[in-house]
Amino acid sequence: MDKKIIYYISRWYTGTAYKNINLMKDNFGGIIVKDNVAEVREIIKKERKIDLMVVRGDVRADFKIAIKYKIPYILIENDISSLRMNYCEEYLVQEKNKIENASAIIFTSKEHAKYYKKKEGWKLPYYDIIHTKPLKKDLDFEPKKKLKGLHLVYAGGMVQQWRRHISPFGYRCYHEIFKKFIDAGWKVHVYSANCGSEKLSEYKDIGCKVHENLPYKALLREMSQYTAGLHSYNKEGVKEKAFDYTQTCRPNKLWDYLAAGIPTIGYQGGNGMKIYNKKWGLVINDLEEKTLKKLPGRLAKIKITKRMRTSNVMDRDIKKYEKIINQAIKAGEAKALIQEEPERYKNPNNEPFPKLIMVTNKGPRMISRANRIFLAYSTTEPTRVNEREFKEIKAHVGLKIKHLD
Repeated sequence: MDKKIIYYISRWYTGTAYKNINLMKDNFGGIIVKDNVAEVREIIKKERKIDLMVVRGDVRADFKIAIKYKIPYILIENDISSLRMNYCEEYLVQEKNKIENASAIIFTSKEHAKYYKKKEGWKLPYYDIIHTKPLKKDLDFEPKKKLKGLHLVYAGGMVQQWRRHISPFGYRCYHEIFKKFIDAGWKVHVYSANCGSEKLSEYKDIGCKVHENLPYKALLREMSQYTAGLHSYNKEGVKEKAFDYTQTCRPNKLWDYLAAGIPTIGYQGGNGMKIYNKKWGLVINDLEEKTLKKLPGRLAKIKITKRMRTSNVMDRDIKKYEKIINQAIKAGEAKALIQEEPERYKNPNNEPFPKLIMVTNKGPRMISRANRIFLAYSTTEPTRVNEREFKEIKAHVGLKIKHLD
């Protein structure tokens, strides 16, 4: 396939970004650009014509780069924020533009595709479901010697402080779940995908062994020494919509522990648990001590074979990728990329305001700024602010701003 492709990655270079994009580049060529719009501009100037861009979705606005330079794009929609929490109108407008302007979409879950298909008046381009499994090239390692005793490993996203379990991402507060395993005689090992070990003091305090994260292949080898891996979400204090969202996901760890050669333990993991249950993993319905005490016997019956590991890789989906790329290029030739937003959200002459932001109150007290209330230890839904409001919010040391556009 002699096509010029730019793969644009922003903010998060692991998981779906690493696996999807490296597999596509290795098989179809192209250039990977990380968080550098100026580099994209230089590539376009040099090559004159780019056939395709590959961008990631969720709250990212990377698709706007493709629209600006009139390049057809494939959207990797690995997460859907509006399915996880309620958003303001202008964010939903951006999400609709992102979906409808795409020439093709990769979803990681059939439920996520179904969510968009049900949106009245939304037009979905060609799409396919591709689960974020390991790459075959990352399975080529010598496993480490097994540690004595019971060792549970968790590798993935985490929320550091338990007080944030009531936030929209509180399902990643694993404190109480890990503590139950520790109380039942397990040693818990943690590899956080989104923060360094120095920020996980609360997990250290309850007895977890917190490790620095590793490159993906090295992480798989590291996990091979443990007894089992955990696929779970916290439900305590989490908003119903946010927890329900977790039950529709197909996260990397459904296959990552298998790739490491260890069984998977599922608890409150949603529909994804059906993939490994009674194959390379098992499911538990509670964290009672008697349930956890039975785990070693149940895990001993699970046999992970070489065939299991080598057949559950993204390389087996290469024909899906080829069709997605061909469909995207074909659609892009006949499709004008137009970003339609209500006039009140458009900034004339590329002015920086109004901005779309989310605000986190880092402290224990409610804060009032810019005619808004910011609750203690909570994050707002996306909100549009003018320059005066932005400056007022930014000036408060207890408020943290996340830019969405």
